[in-house]
Amino acid sequence: MADPKSIAVINLGSQRVSGAVFAKTPGGDLILKRHEIVEMDGDPSVDVSRIPQLKVAVYELVTKLKLKGQKVWYSVAGHTVFTRFVKLPPVAGDKVDQIVEFEAKQNVPFPIDEVSWDYEFVSPKGSLETEVVLVAMKADSLNEIHDAVSASGVNAVGVDLAPAALYNAFRYNYPDADEPVLVIDLGARSTNLVFIEEGRFFTRNLLVGGAAVTNAVAKEFGISFIEAEAQKVSQGFVALGGAVEDHPDEAINAMSKVMRNAVTRLHAEVLRTINYYRSQQGGSAPRRVLLAGGGAATGFIAEFFAEKLKLPVENFDGLRGVQLDRGVNADAARAASPCMGELAGLALRGMGGCPCELDIVPDAIFTARDASRRAPALIMAGLCLFGALGASIVWCQKAQAAIEGRYNAILAEGQQLQSLGRSIQALEGQQAELTARSAQLEQIVKERSWWVRLLNDLNKQFSNDVIWLTVVEPYQDGKALTAPLWGSNESSEKSDSAAKPPAFELRIQGLYRKNTEGDQQVVNDYAAKLAKMEYFDAPDFEDKKDKYIIKLESGADGTLFAYPFELRFPLKNCPQFK
Repeated sequence: MADPKSIAVINLGSQRVSGAVFAKTPGGDLILKRHEIVEMDGDPSVDVSRIPQLKVAVYELVTKLKLKGQKVWYSVAGHTVFTRFVKLPPVAGDKVDQIVEFEAKQNVPFPIDEVSWDYEFVSPKGSLETEVVLVAMKADSLNEIHDAVSASGVNAVGVDLAPAALYNAFRYNYPDADEPVLVIDLGARSTNLVFIEEGRFFTRNLLVGGAAVTNAVAKEFGISFIEAEAQKVSQGFVALGGAVEDHPDEAINAMSKVMRNAVTRLHAEVLRTINYYRSQQGGSAPRRVLLAGGGAATGFIAEFFAEKLKLPVENFDGLRGVQLDRGVNADAARAASPCMGELAGLALRGMGGCPCELDIVPDAIFTARDASRRAPALIMAGLCLFGALGASIVWCQKAQAAIEGRYNAILAEGQQLQSLGRSIQALEGQQAELTARSAQLEQIVKERSWWVRLLNDLNKQFSNDVIWLTVVEPYQDGKALTAPLWGSNESSEKSDSAAKPPAFELRIQGLYRKNTEGDQQVVNDYAAKLAKMEYFDAPDFEDKKDKYIIKLESGADGTLFAYPFELRFPLKNCPQFK
């Protein structure tokens, strides 16, 4: 059973999902009880696979930490949230919310009713200007992420922004910091910059992260993203500038130079943001740099930024002010401390009273909070409802007799209608039977003219007077259906009509005389025309003429005036002979 005093938190990164369980000491300090990290494969910049992978990773993390059924705070990555710092005009305190909402409508690049948004004051104490940070996230995207987290079986009660959680963790872990500090959170898909100085903070997200370095390695060496990521993690480091001896392994040395080129682009963005913060936001130049996130574990990354920024650089310790439970591996926790800042910040949000309390709320959490806020009124309404139900019971008892009387009358009427229904069904059955009979008669009438149309169409196929027909008769299963004019039927075998449906065909006998058009060719041409008629089923006539031209005689001596021929074509959709 979960400890009611524990605080469960989950950080949703682009390439890893981390989680932890904290507890609060009587003195108000944090204790880390356990933590886990689940890596996600693939390129984090591919959005189509983001939610399915996230759902699987969160489920695995929740299982490892045994968080099912517990209340959880989670954070979303900085690149998923629109952030804007806005200076407000001088206004009375009770008008601030209206002014901020107006500024949100002007600055947020989406319809305000389609986003979840919040703001926080960031101006230093005693400042003549009032500055706030606006954060907004599309409600559909937030709800989709929330559904993926909730599907693991946890009860998500709050959502924070990763840079804000990192800021809260810094204030908790570095209370002695009295100089401007820049925290560089090196994520997989993007990098968060958090400028912190007395009384204020500023954050910006750069869409350059560890995935950009991995893609550069993959492109340079012609390997997949997953292979490049594995090599970067196991052997990669950022090459140092100046006269430094190269790595003895040429492949590793080449990879380090590729990584340095990729990280140099990030340095340029960091430097540009520092200049913007100083010139446009009136901030102070940082005197100290802390590296957080998974990228902080990259070899010589701290030395690279120290060389470029000319500032002291060290890894951010997210557990600097956090006590470790006896069951926690201290070495593993300290090794992961650069990635623990967001988790510690989320735990502080669970405790309450943080310096920055931005709150982006999914629909499900908003509904739950709204229901909790209205619970007393709902209880009172329930009591009133039960009172009304008690009064209605008396009325219902009086109305029961009237209802039963009406029910009996309706029941009797229903029995009469059922009797009429049975009569109607009987008449409908008779109507269906008569309709079936009339359909047969209609079919017979239609088929009376079938043979007339067939013979007319046979006659239309003649193109000259060289051919004439002597016999046209139907066959069933190879046996003539008409009585022979002389002799006997050609086939005396009995067809098994019960075993298979009968096959009808038409036998055509005739004569053709010698001609100047090719003698036998006139018969072939005539047969080809018949094969195309709608009455016959002869799609393979051109390939199997012998199947349809049964007999075609000719005389070389020219002693006969005409020569016989015989054609047989299967009938299609013909009347049923009886």
